[in-house]
Amino acid sequence: MNLEVIRPCLPSKLILDLDSTVETVYGNQAQAAKGVNAHKPGRKSYHPLLAFEGQSRLCLNAVLRAGNVHSSTEAAPFLKETFDLLGQHPVQYARFDKGFGGEDFYSLWKGRQIGYVGKMKWTKRLAAEVAACRYWKHYVDEDWIIEGIALWYQATSWKKPRRVAVIRKAKVVQDDQACLLLDTDWEYEAIVTSLEWESIDLWRFYNQRCCMENYIQEAKCGFAIDKIATGSFEANEIDLLVKLLAYNLYERFKQDCCEPVHRGYTIARFRLEFFRNLRAGKPFWNIPPVNTP
Repeated sequence: MNLEVIRPCLPSKLILDLDSTVETVYGNQAQAAKGVNAHKPGRKSYHPLLAFEGQSRLCLNAVLRAGNVHSSTEAAPFLKETFDLLGQHPVQYARFDKGFGGEDFYSLWKGRQIGYVGKMKWTKRLAAEVAACRYWKHYVDEDWIIEGIALWYQATSWKKPRRVAVIRKAKVVQDDQACLLLDTDWEYEAIVTSLEWESIDLWRFYNQRCCMENYIQEAKCGFAIDKIATGSFEANEIDLLVKLLAYNLYERFKQDCCEPVHRGYTIARFRLEFFRNLRAGKPFWNIPPVNTP
């Protein structure tokens, strides 16, 4: 039902953004467990996995999981289910953070010829290999200095080397003397990819995924996906999916019926503006006329 609702609004080629979030519980709900919980350490939680389309803000699929699982737990079966739901609708690129990885995970993208871009953990072993690289390409020289390289690297859990783009950046301190950067001044980011793009392009493309946090925050604050309704795990998963369906309906409503200036509104702002204007007799949405015989 969800895919049927959003399919007309999806672009011709999709960008699949994968992420997980923590939903704290206050009770003994089924399969709630203690895991990584930055906001409420030590509290039981759920750890849902979500897939969004990066250009349209729409949620493609979601699954509820116990709170003590890793971000990548059951990611491959979840993605296969997502592809089945999408049918013939092609996914061109995928983005994910450093919580995801593994041979099965990477092989899934390769088997479907989907270009992937994923953040990597900055380990001592990776840092040592990067330190041996002497020829960095200079991209930006303004308030920030940004440089990049690309290398073939094999993590300990990988069966083969993969292309890794590394970006380093340093803040420029303005003074009357020449600025000498030390190794400790640089901030490093590493991205594993199957694409042959320039390092700066990969980095900027991955950074567009930052909007994913806004989508999840909107689903939490606007549609209460973090409010656990029952003690039943199955019922709570249905509750999650219904709320995400409501999120998608709202996103489609904005695209179909609202002026461009209003399409970036959160549901909270929309409720405020909508009801305030409606009371004043000034509805601001624009519903296209329906041609009937």
